[in-house]
Amino acid sequence: MAKETKLDSLDRTEDITPEEVRQFEKFKDFTDEEVKNMVDTIIKLSNIAFNIYKKRKKSGKVVALEIENQTQQAA
Repeated sequence: MAKETKLDSLDRTEDITPEEVRQFEKFKDFTDEEVKNMVDTIIKLSNIAFNIYKKRKKSGKVVALEIENQTQQAA
């Protein structure tokens, strides 16, 4: 029997399925192609962010993951 994994589980190793996406009200009328495009875009953005994180970590630069408490100073 297959292990059931929640959508927000950190143990998840498979991409979200169109059926899972359509469980959310905003996406209930999306076609398979629209869901695939959305998931592909999220994967690409995640890979970009992770690669930036890895490069900065390797170079010793600090990567700010929280921006709530940061303030911007004028030049």
